[in-house]
Amino acid sequence: MLPDGSANRPPAGVMGAMRSSAAARSAFELLLIVLVALAVFAVGAFTEMNERVTSILQGYEYLQIDELPLALLTFSLGLAWFAWRRWRELGVELQHRLEIEDALQVKQAEFRDLAWRITQAQETERRLLAHELHDELGQSLNAIKIEAVGIRNHSHGTQPEIHRGALAVIQLTDRIYDVVRDMTARLRPVALDELGLVGALESDLIRWRKLMPGTEFLGVFRDVPESLDELVAMALYRVVQEGVTNILRHSGANRVSITLESLGSSPDLRLSLCDNGHGADLGAIRRGLGLLGMRERVAGLGGDFSVVSQPGAGFAIDVTIPLSGRSLAGICL
Repeated sequence: MLPDGSANRPPAGVMGAMRSSAAARSAFELLLIVLVALAVFAVGAFTEMNERVTSILQGYEYLQIDELPLALLTFSLGLAWFAWRRWRELGVELQHRLEIEDALQVKQAEFRDLAWRITQAQETERRLLAHELHDELGQSLNAIKIEAVGIRNHSHGTQPEIHRGALAVIQLTDRIYDVVRDMTARLRPVALDELGLVGALESDLIRWRKLMPGTEFLGVFRDVPESLDELVAMALYRVVQEGVTNILRHSGANRVSITLESLGSSPDLRLSLCDNGHGADLGAIRRGLGLLGMRERVAGLGGDFSVVSQPGAGFAIDVTIPLSGRSLAGICL
């Protein structure tokens, strides 16, 4: 499910109602002006105001003040014409802006679609590359190690230089195999395929606790479906992976909490990632590809992604992904 890019704009029915309301308000104001003019005319006719003003101005005939009403009438008509022209121009400009906004919404939807497709293509390439590394390179390294072990066994005690060389090849092969295994895990987490999302996250928690013994990692998993769509599981896993990486690099936190649960009122899935680190001013931090990538992954599934932080108050990422085509906003507790 891809977003249509129009989430920030009112629906067509709402827009039509807004336009109708604006037209009704304009008609009411025009009617009010007409009623005020009629009221002024009635008051003037009742009090014979024009005759009184004329009699007063007769003493100032040399100033031609009696010609002022005609000039003021002409000026008023000119202002009315000017206002009408500006009203039409503003209507045309408003329509033009609405057309531009519609075009931008379409382009935004296309860009989100493209970002989603690129993300999925990346995951496909990572999976293929991980399989190639595991199958081809892993088997080749295993074959090299078997040969080196054979040379080591046959050269033991008789050919010390060859024996030392065989030991060096074995150690180097083991080191390369560890590197390949780490690369494979980053490209495509094997635990995610074998253990599911919860199992993969629990495995990562164990690894993070070993890497950062001074940081407390808490994991809470409640009512998470055992069988999740692959795209949903991968998106949530990548969000946690990228979020914890940012925490370990920048936050200075000593407590990290990961909560994954099904919302009680719906089958939607909610992920919360919080820490007690330095925090940041969201309006001042540089928007990197990490947050953008997480946001696009979640948006590609029709979910909600939010970040809450302030200096000295930690950092919180909250994600809600609909499992039934609906999306509910989550709050990080």
